Amino acid sequence: MAASTPIYPQRRHTYHGIRRHFKGIIIGVLLLCLTVNLIIYLAAEGPPVILEPAEPVQRRAIIVPTHLRDGRPNKYFTGTGDREKEEDLPSWIGEWFQYQRLNPSQVGDDIGLETVMDLVYTWVNGSEPELHDMKEQFKERSPMFRALKDLPDDFGRPNKVPGARPRQKVNSGDDSTTNRFRDLNELKYSIRSVAAYAQPGMFRKIHILRTEVVDPESGQTRGQVPQWMDLDKVSSSSPNREVVELVSHSKIYDNVVDNLPSFNSLSIESQMHHIPGMADIFVYLNDDVFFGKPLSIADFWTPLYGFVLHMDPLSRVQPWQPKPVEHTAEIAEWPSLQYTNSVLSKQFGARHRVYIAHIPHILSVSILEEMQATWPEEFVKTSSHRFRGEGGAHDLQVSFMLAHYVMERFRETQLTSYWRYRLDRNQDGKLDWEERQQLIRMVDQYDIMQQEKQKNMPPPGQPVNSTFPSFLKQHVERLESVDLLWTNETRYALTGMDEYPFMLSYGNLKKSSKYQEISPYLIPQVRRKCKFELDFCLGADFRNSSIGTLDASTGKGSIFERLAFTEFHCGDCLLHMVRQTSEIPGMSALMPEDWTSPQFRAVVRDLRKYNYVIGQSQFSFLQLRNGVQAQHSLARLMEERDKKTFFCVNDDIQDHRLIVERVKSAFSEFLEVRLPVASPWEKEE
Repeated sequence: MAASTPIYPQRRHTYHGIRRHFKGIIIGVLLLCLTVNLIIYLAAEGPPVILEPAEPVQRRAIIVPTHLRDGRPNKYFTGTGDREKEEDLPSWIGEWFQYQRLNPSQVGDDIGLETVMDLVYTWVNGSEPELHDMKEQFKERSPMFRALKDLPDDFGRPNKVPGARPRQKVNSGDDSTTNRFRDLNELKYSIRSVAAYAQPGMFRKIHILRTEVVDPESGQTRGQVPQWMDLDKVSSSSPNREVVELVSHSKIYDNVVDNLPSFNSLSIESQMHHIPGMADIFVYLNDDVFFGKPLSIADFWTPLYGFVLHMDPLSRVQPWQPKPVEHTAEIAEWPSLQYTNSVLSKQFGARHRVYIAHIPHILSVSILEEMQATWPEEFVKTSSHRFRGEGGAHDLQVSFMLAHYVMERFRETQLTSYWRYRLDRNQDGKLDWEERQQLIRMVDQYDIMQQEKQKNMPPPGQPVNSTFPSFLKQHVERLESVDLLWTNETRYALTGMDEYPFMLSYGNLKKSSKYQEISPYLIPQVRRKCKFELDFCLGADFRNSSIGTLDASTGKGSIFERLAFTEFHCGDCLLHMVRQTSEIPGMSALMPEDWTSPQFRAVVRDLRKYNYVIGQSQFSFLQLRNGVQAQHSLARLMEERDKKTFFCVNDDIQDHRLIVERVKSAFSEFLEVRLPVASPWEKEE
């Protein structure tokens, strides 16, 4: 029989016939479904279904204190109603925000008066026996450690499974936080790095927050002092160097009796803005963070671009409140970050917020006072948690909170100004059809512009020519024109003056943010796009010409609240559209037109207070665990000494005496070689 002759020709013919008919049936069904859906779509009336948001906002009134805690007037307090003091604002700032214009001769001495910063360290010498004894005493009083002691011996073990290896018994008497308190002389060398690399005159004062212990000989309470520090040099003033000030925790806590001593860095950080007489803008460092290259004030904050926030868009913090952490004292930073974001989400919308880099943080006394006045209970609870993990680890992380509070308040100022003073042109609290039409036309204009833009968009990886007048264009020249030194160690990547930096990538504005991907844009702004859906973001009534007026209020349950916060991706897209469709440089399309009005000055005041830019600097973060790993990691860090603007060396050493001594020796050798020049406040050897 020939190989090509089929064995069962009739069966094969039947199989092919059935297969052809089956394909035809499938194609017919698909065409029928498409036709039915098209008919339904064309015949449908009314807006699309609006899905409920993931987390409804529970907004609080923002409270701006009249005075700071130390009695100084708060320069950002605006009084009641629309009363404003025009002389409180620099003359150049309104034109800068409105039209992106800067006249160096007009700026004059204002810049010099604005650029005053302090530096704050939190420090503890956990190697001091007095602190260790005090810590053990308060662990006995801690509800968290008492609960740990009451756990059964087999707590934490898995169910008995043949051959399974039981977990190690929970040691209720050990909080496994020795590394958080061990002193490896980091502060000495961190201050050396500041003395070596900070622009002269950049910091007015260096404040070192310290723990107080009981002296065993006198029985008196005393503040800890670094062994290497010469107190005579610290107390002497010199016009050629910063003033160093040792500040005990009792000087900054609201409730000294109940909350001190504190062994919780989050608690201490929640009170550090109470340092008496501190400059409004300050840089906060842990003592394991070091400057690595020459730096100027423009690497942290400027009057033109505001706070320089270093963020990591690849790491995102969830917006919902975490479950209380129980049965452990080994608490990392993530529970507090998530708790903090849950607080922010109730106010500004439940978005995943990006992590801030573990490098120096830029903060503000007046804004922290504002946050504390707005969330007093949360600050009180955080400050009362003597050990990290108490209260279920529901602590505020103030550096993360301030960074995102600043971003959200700047965004809120922009959106509110547009809604009240540009969209509601006659400012009668109502949106009539003519006023609503201007937004509808802008949406149409943006859609057409976006279609044309996409036609000419080069493939990813190739440069894009942008005509958008970004505030970051020629920013180096602008800073230097007003005598602000540019070190080229920080790249200004995105500014809130252009739009909200972390809008959802390709967000779908036909459905709630609850159902969106959490990834923000990482690509350059020129490649960003969004499709504003009027019915979803503003409701079907907005484009119904038969409805005379709509409420233009910004309070609870308003159209604005939904647009700006509940469905935050709508507000992000609106800002993007307004800035992209404006032919005039600056934020004039968002601001009141009458620059002499109290409303204009109020908007400028808030823009000035919350202004920010997203910065990017080269930095290294490494953890020391054991001798071999530490030597290799430190050697690699030394090789990169000309590349890293900041570096952080974290103590994660295994709690074994020989390992600790070996790592300490390697680390001390590294620090002495990397930062060999003594600071002005050290004892002479």
